[in-house]
Amino acid sequence: MTDNIPLQPVRRLKRHDSKHRNGCCPWSSCCGMGDFRPRTVWLGHPEKREQRYPRNVINNQKYNFFTFLPAVLFHQFKYFFNLYFLLLACSQFINELRLGELYTYWVPLGLVLAITVIREAVEEIRCYLRDKEVNSQIYSKLSTRGTVKVKSSGIQVGDLIIVEKVPVSCGLTSWTERRTGNYASHVACTQRLPTAADLLQIRSYVYAEEPNIDIHNFIGTFTREDGDPPVNESLSIENTLWASTVVASGTVVGVVIYTGRELRSVMNTSNPRHKVGLFDLEVNCLTKILFGALVVVSLVMVALQHFAGRWYLQIFRFLLLLSHIVPISLRVNLDMGKMVFSWMIKKDSKIPGTMVRASTIPEQLRTHLLPADG
Repeated sequence: MTDNIPLQPVRRLKRHDSKHRNGCCPWSSCCGMGDFRPRTVWLGHPEKREQRYPRNVINNQKYNFFTFLPAVLFHQFKYFFNLYFLLLACSQFINELRLGELYTYWVPLGLVLAITVIREAVEEIRCYLRDKEVNSQIYSKLSTRGTVKVKSSGIQVGDLIIVEKVPVSCGLTSWTERRTGNYASHVACTQRLPTAADLLQIRSYVYAEEPNIDIHNFIGTFTREDGDPPVNESLSIENTLWASTVVASGTVVGVVIYTGRELRSVMNTSNPRHKVGLFDLEVNCLTKILFGALVVVSLVMVALQHFAGRWYLQIFRFLLLLSHIVPISLRVNLDMGKMVFSWMIKKDSKIPGTMVRASTIPEQLRTHLLPADG
C-alpha cells in the first residue's frame, strides 16, 4: 500500500500526550528529535535527510540500569503494607523503642525486598530479550549493491524494504500493488519501472505528514523530478503499510517513512508502568484497617494505666508488641504465589502460547482467561 503525506502545520507533541515511549533520551529535543515535523524522504537515500529521526528500536522496558533499584523500592514503599514494616524496622534504631535485636526486623524485611527485586529483575531481563528478538529481525533492503539483509534496528527513514509475507516493524510507503482483503492503491509511475532496483535510479521523494496517532488517515505526496514534466501524485491511507501488517501474498517494496518512537503503533501505546493487582490493593487496604485497630488497642492499654509516665512512648511500644498481627510473611507468600500462578498459566495446556508479561497481576489475567461459565 502507499501512504499520503500530511500537509499540516508543525505541532509539538509532548511525551505524555503522544503516548510514545521510545525516545533516544529524556532530552530528545536537544538531539533534534523533540518536535514531530513533516518530512521529505528520498527513495533509497536515507543520507538525504533534513532532520534527525529516531532509531528503529523497540524498547518496552520499565527501568534502566540506574533507575531500576530506586524505582523498584519506590513502588514497594509507596504502599502502606510495605511502608508499615519499614517503619517498624526503623523504629528499632531508637533505644526507648527497641524490643530485640535489629536483625529480627531487618532480615525479614530484607528477604521480602530481595524476592521482589529478583522478580522484577527477571521480568526486566525477559522484556529485554523480547525486545532484542524483535529488534534483531532480518529484512531485505534494496541498495546500490543489490538486495542486502538488514536488522530491524538498522532500518532508517528512506530505506527501500522488500516485504514478503512477514510482519513489518517499520512504517513505510509501498510501491507495489497488493491486497489485504481489499485493493490497496499504488504509485502509478513506479509500476512502469522494469525492476524494483530501478527505484534507486530515479530522482523521487515522498513528502509525508508529521507522525501522529491517527492510524486511519495519512496525507502525503509523491514527486518524481527526473521526468519531463515532473510527476506529482497524492497519497492517502490506501497507500500505507503500517507496522506489524502481514502481507498475505505477493511482494511489497516500500520506502520507510517512520521509525522507532514515531511509529503510530508505538505512539498509541501507553508508557510501561508498574502494575498492581486487585488482591494487593485489597491487602493494602486491610493493613490500614488493622493498623487503625492497633492504634485503638494501644490507646486503650495506655488509658487503663491512666496515661502515667511517658505514655506516648508506651503507645509506640504497644504498637510494636502487637505489630505481628500483620505478618510480614504475608508479603512473601503473595509474591511466591503470584510467581507460581504465572508459571501455571504459562504451562496450561488449554491456553497454549500464553505469555505472562507481568507476574504482579496473574489473578486478574486468569479471571479474563476463564470461560464465562467457569
